[in-house]
Amino acid sequence: MIGGYAGKHVEIDLTNGSFKGVPLDEWAAKTFIGGQGYANWLLWKMTNPNIDPFSGDNLLIISTGPITGLAGGTDRGDITFKSPLTDLWGNSQFGGFWCSELKYAGYDGVILRGIAEKPVYLWINDDDLEVRDAQHIWGKGVAETDQMIKEELNDPFVRVLCIGPAGEKLCREASVVQNAQHFAARTGGGAVMGCKKVKAIAVRGTKGMPPLADPDECFRISEIDLKTKWSERSMHRRMYRWLKFGPQASHVERADHGVGIFKNFSEGDHPDVPLLGGPRQLRMNRVRDDSCTYCPVGCIHASLVRSGPMKGAYAHPKWDSTANTTQQTLMFDINGMIYCNAICNDMGMDAEGVGNTIAWAMECYERGLLSQDELDGLDLTWGNVEAIAKLIWKICRREGIGDLLADGFNRFLPKTGKGSEDFAMQSKGCGFGGYQPYAWHTFGAPYRWGVLYSVNDIGGHHNTASESGYWGNSLTYCTFATGLTDKMKLELLNAATGYELSYPEDWSLYGRRFMMLARSYNIREGYGGVMPPSKADVLPKKAFKKFTYGAAEGEQMTVNDWLNGRLQWYKDHGCDERGIPTKETLRNLGLDFVFNDMEKAGAW
Repeated sequence: MIGGYAGKHVEIDLTNGSFKGVPLDEWAAKTFIGGQGYANWLLWKMTNPNIDPFSGDNLLIISTGPITGLAGGTDRGDITFKSPLTDLWGNSQFGGFWCSELKYAGYDGVILRGIAEKPVYLWINDDDLEVRDAQHIWGKGVAETDQMIKEELNDPFVRVLCIGPAGEKLCREASVVQNAQHFAARTGGGAVMGCKKVKAIAVRGTKGMPPLADPDECFRISEIDLKTKWSERSMHRRMYRWLKFGPQASHVERADHGVGIFKNFSEGDHPDVPLLGGPRQLRMNRVRDDSCTYCPVGCIHASLVRSGPMKGAYAHPKWDSTANTTQQTLMFDINGMIYCNAICNDMGMDAEGVGNTIAWAMECYERGLLSQDELDGLDLTWGNVEAIAKLIWKICRREGIGDLLADGFNRFLPKTGKGSEDFAMQSKGCGFGGYQPYAWHTFGAPYRWGVLYSVNDIGGHHNTASESGYWGNSLTYCTFATGLTDKMKLELLNAATGYELSYPEDWSLYGRRFMMLARSYNIREGYGGVMPPSKADVLPKKAFKKFTYGAAEGEQMTVNDWLNGRLQWYKDHGCDERGIPTKETLRNLGLDFVFNDMEKAGAW
């Protein structure tokens, strides 16, 4: 048995309520590691091409990695599925406590298949597995769901992964939520879970960490990780900023560098941005700090609206989610930010995605492409907190105009038309993250964010477009609260498993392998109905605008800049000019098992 792994996933067929163990495939574990990489291999192996994301044939795979639960920053989980938002590879990550608990219960992951007859939740208590009735919880928000299940099981230390009403309503950007404050938000995993009528998965594990190949070396590296996070060098850089102000510090920082996303990505800077910053949140709203298992950083800053009409709203604001609901909509009201974030959190909705949608709707309203009547009477002028909050509610509940918008860009843009696709800031149906397309990616050089948005395998997201991103999601090691270099992460993996992987050779090889398997899956699925990939790896016209204000004044990514950058990314990653991995590339990566399905999809 390889060190670090529990040795099996548990598969639940919801159609008949049966459980079975799926033993760890040691070849696949060595080839795809765990988390995102291993889950994508399972999705390829266990599903047929071109399935309906809302059918029982789709899987929801929740995976840990071989170092999950071993050190601070490793309580991360990956959720993989076919996305109902993009009809491509669906994927998202989350932190908290659930993943370590699952590992300690004796499982590397959970696989959901089929559709339950009525709402249920799953109870995993070490070796005891149970499907329980959840009709009394269906319709509840995620905070109440978490509390009700803990009370029902009479154990406050049970870890709960659940969906909210947005997932139950099959909103295509619904999220999966852990402990009411950790979110696997992107590409609609909550909608897949809702389709399967699974309200929650509750876990209690008492077996501890699986055996490690070299425990002493694991603890030595973990100690370095901890000390680095707390060291003076870190405290004066990223960790200090996150510990003191949280991800909210990024609002001002991004604007100072001209890469904010104001007014639906119209500008990269704005004079009112300090009203959203971490120092203001600290003074006005901060209640307490929180972390994932063993992590000393404390980047989760629970915040409360203390006065006014939104008094009592409680949320855990993050950078991307709040940037997309505030900067994009010009809402410079920190209480409004927390209130809108609280709605998304408790309803189980991707705040990043819904922010993109609302900013698009606001620009439509400004241009006269959507009327107030078409918006159910909402005055969707920039910065109108009340209208923004009401539209979030409508989307989460599929009421009125919200029913249309809950289906995502790929489905509502053809219905609205009128040129509105030119300023829909998305790629392949997934809205952009909180970074300007013209800017250069800090960790993804030499590529601009716009290049990475366009080639990203889940759509316009800011993660999973680089080898390091795929490695972090496959190890399940937090890319933000990290005290280890990439080389030391690989050393920790080797110490846990007994592998003998080398840096940088294997780091690059494996990262490329993870990435090209995801791209191959999308090609197998017809690339969302648009082939070849180069016809879908595109950006809206607005991504090429020239900026006129502040720190971003004069900045621009031209169409040629983007096309040259995209072609360079294709070449660097072994793809032809159409964005399709060559057979030689796939063979060198050990992915020749994809050839038959790729050929059937018209790749070559």
